[in-house]
Amino acid sequence: MTNAGWYPDPAGAPDTFRYWDGQAWSQMTTTQPSGGVRPTPETQVPTPPPAAPTAYGAVPPVPPVPPVPPGPPVPPGPPSPYGQQPFPQQPSQPWSPTPPPGGSGGSSKTVVIVIAAVLALVLLGVAGFFGIRAVTGDDDSGERKAADDSSQEASSSDQPSSTVKPTGIQCTGGSPAPAQEPDPAATQLSGGGLSIPRTPAYDLATGDQVSFGFADAFVLQYTNVEEKWISLTGVGALPKANGFDDVATAAEVVMQCLTGSENVYSGFTGRTDTVNEETTVDGKPAYRITAEVHVDTPEVTVDGDLTDVIVVDTGDPAAYGVYIGMAALGHQDLIGANEAVIDQIKVD
Repeated sequence: MTNAGWYPDPAGAPDTFRYWDGQAWSQMTTTQPSGGVRPTPETQVPTPPPAAPTAYGAVPPVPPVPPVPPGPPVPPGPPSPYGQQPFPQQPSQPWSPTPPPGGSGGSSKTVVIVIAAVLALVLLGVAGFFGIRAVTGDDDSGERKAADDSSQEASSSDQPSSTVKPTGIQCTGGSPAPAQEPDPAATQLSGGGLSIPRTPAYDLATGDQVSFGFADAFVLQYTNVEEKWISLTGVGALPKANGFDDVATAAEVVMQCLTGSENVYSGFTGRTDTVNEETTVDGKPAYRITAEVHVDTPEVTVDGDLTDVIVVDTGDPAAYGVYIGMAALGHQDLIGANEAVIDQIKVD
């Protein structure tokens, strides 16, 4: 029979030895078999305390395994109390900690950021009235668009109108309402340093009522042609600070502001200039554009207007004077009346 003594634990516990009493395995174990004495049933070889915990994520060092002295052969005969024969000690594996939830622990994390896109819906309102053609008390001068060059027919003059592009402030930067309402009993209408004769049969209005957002203190007189169309004559100022640098360019800009506005010429299809030239008004330098402005809309029966824009250098360092006349195409009486007013424009 095999001699009594300490042998590697047949259960396979790392670094552990169990005592063989010569006939059976005892319950006594130890990690230091050399130099020990034979245990008695009352004696238990103390097991060293566990090592102090290591910092999170660190791999605890594996203590070196002391060499095992050659032992006696595995005893035959009595079976192990653990149901198997003793076997040599197996090498231990280093401890790999499992990181707590949320820790890195060497594992990769994928962060998904969901970005919600906010769609801004811009509703563009279009005035229900056909611009200046139906005079109202509403100021829609802020809703404006420049006329498309492709819709402008070439002028017979040398003025390169296609090179002129109105800016937003030029079409909408004025203050068209005058400081006070025009006097119906007056014999003259005055605005922007210009005066025109008052036509008693015409009604009075101001620039803010007909969307003349490019002008300051614009006053006008008008007559109805049909329910949503009027003819008119009026005067006001063009503030130079808004980019009106010379009378020729200013006249072209005003014409484009008119034809490019849904509140003045809804359904605008094109313009044909009949006059586009330098002129004088009451001895002052000026520029005149007269154009057939055409529209196509089922709301009215007229084809458009013969529209006059005259810009005058009155000598005011802050503004030009501007005259605007509109007479329905095909209505020679209205066209003739407007031409008569142009002949009587005065510089105040």
